[in-house]
Amino acid sequence: MAKFIAKHKIPYLILIAFGILLFIMGIANHYFFRTVTYDYGVYNFAFWDYSHFRISQNPAYQGTFLQDHFSFTLMYFVPVFWLFNWLTGAYTLILIQNAMILVAAWFSYKLVMLKSKDIWLGIGIMVYYFVILGRYTTLGSDCNIAVISACFVPVFLYFFELKKYIYAFIILVLALFSRENIPIWFVFIFIVLIIEHRKEKKIILISLLGILISVVYFILLFKVFIPAIETADKKFTLFNYGALGVNPSEAIVFIAQHPVEAVKMFFVNHLNNPAYDGIKSEFYWVYFLSGGFILLLRPKYLIWFIPIVAQKVLNDSIYRWGISIYYSIEIVTLLPLSVYLVLSEIKSKYFRYGLAVAVCAITLGVTIYKLNPVNCRIPWTMHPEKETIYDKSFFKAQFNIQKVNNLLALVPDDARVSASDHILPHLAQRQYIYIFPTVEDAEYIVFSVLDDNWLIPHEDNEKVREKYLTSPEWEIIAKEYPVVLLKKIELQRDRYIRDSKLKTGILMSDMEKIDESKQHVLFSNNETADTLTNRSDETAHSGMHSIKLSKENQFSKSLNFSDFKELKYMQVSIWRSPNGKTGNLVASCGNYFYQSVNSGIETDSTGWEKLELKFLVPEQKNDAIFTIYLWNSGPEPVYFDDLLIKKF
Repeated sequence: MAKFIAKHKIPYLILIAFGILLFIMGIANHYFFRTVTYDYGVYNFAFWDYSHFRISQNPAYQGTFLQDHFSFTLMYFVPVFWLFNWLTGAYTLILIQNAMILVAAWFSYKLVMLKSKDIWLGIGIMVYYFVILGRYTTLGSDCNIAVISACFVPVFLYFFELKKYIYAFIILVLALFSRENIPIWFVFIFIVLIIEHRKEKKIILISLLGILISVVYFILLFKVFIPAIETADKKFTLFNYGALGVNPSEAIVFIAQHPVEAVKMFFVNHLNNPAYDGIKSEFYWVYFLSGGFILLLRPKYLIWFIPIVAQKVLNDSIYRWGISIYYSIEIVTLLPLSVYLVLSEIKSKYFRYGLAVAVCAITLGVTIYKLNPVNCRIPWTMHPEKETIYDKSFFKAQFNIQKVNNLLALVPDDARVSASDHILPHLAQRQYIYIFPTVEDAEYIVFSVLDDNWLIPHEDNEKVREKYLTSPEWEIIAKEYPVVLLKKIELQRDRYIRDSKLKTGILMSDMEKIDESKQHVLFSNNETADTLTNRSDETAHSGMHSIKLSKENQFSKSLNFSDFKELKYMQVSIWRSPNGKTGNLVASCGNYFYQSVNSGIETDSTGWEKLELKFLVPEQKNDAIFTIYLWNSGPEPVYFDDLLIKKF
């Protein structure tokens, strides 16, 4: 009896262990500022907005969240917001999503136990559910309604098989309203249930009613509900199946008229770009080896995968075809249940248990192998720093987390804020939030200088950051490199006060002014720019002299600044001789700050190139010395002239 009780505790221990793992990973990704606007920031804003009984414009793109996803999923959890958000804050949705994953795992276990009465199969599915690859690649997208909506399916199936049809109907309704793809998925789920219970008339009738409800809702969804909330500026854009048609109706007609071509598209690269070959096959091989091969013993379970595989591999985006992010989450949620339902029907105990162990072992091996981007068909879609807890980058941050959180705490809860990509998710629970460089009527701007808005080029991000860092309309009220917080200065204040917030110092040297007694080249204000040893009259950009660096003398004099602790922002530029590609302009501070440039932003008629650095000045740590210098990294001489430094 003691052994029996111990066995039945194992599923709880597995659930707790993997639950802790997922919660640690999800919380860590947000804590280390790895969550992004175009997922978690948008979701956090919508969740806060719904919880305050509003449907507002999204901070990252045109339209509301409901226009982008006709989903009520986040609305289901409004009570959770009011119960726990005072404590969990911007982490609430991560906790909700992981809780739903655990719920789906538990009901998958309960259904296998209901069908098999075999505790070892129950233990097996719990392990398998948590070692499958997509469980971890999903962490790359922070939070998504696809993850939550898929979790309703095992719960529905359990209550349906238990013949508690009222509960099953409630879950069905919640699932249908949770995401646009769910109605079609449930049509195929009910088909499998009809096959499974083909001798039970009542279940067949209930399943046919479920199909009818799903089809009617799907038609209403795309013919009535979605068009009703569309505007001229925001149309529904998630139907991206150009090879099938422009809408679901055309897609259904195409599949009916060209079934062979449609089936072929499941396996071939239908975008006709050879660079995309192998992406679909990688997906199939990963999940075939990760237990999918078991379904060949009971092909009926392949049926309910048809629509969710179709939505992946027939899409116009190659990223959806593959194994990355959350694009396999429906498969990941239903595959464990399917595999272990098949195993539960195998009579031989040794064969059943052997396959159960093999599935878990092979799946774990595939997961570990594929979590390494080197082993993936499109490696740039994998995020080891977010998805792999044993990766050395997982528990590392680019900056001092505590100090940055203290900086963010200076932003009032009701303030209008513009924030950069990785910072916005932490501040999104407010009525007015914008993704930088969109500022609109923001009262605060907070960004990391290493955090570009990926929709625009890096150079444009730099220009906008420079604009606000040097604007007399804004003042820097806190800085923890690479994060800076700016506050808008009240326009009615005296102009002198506004202008005094920005103290600008300019150092210029054309390498002509010298101090012979000290053997120094001077700036115009008589501060030292370099040594006479490096000065040359062989060529110049202006005047008669320049700085020459050679293989034997690679570095200029390092420039240090007595006002370093007061500096907020710097712009440094210098002209480099033609064909001097090995000449570098460098700014550094200890071993934690280093920026260099050797590509010119401008070339004049004589071939001289202008190098330029713009950066937020780092804070001094451990008596590190901040310095600016020139470096020739090649064997041929390079000449530099007309050094200009602007200090803010």
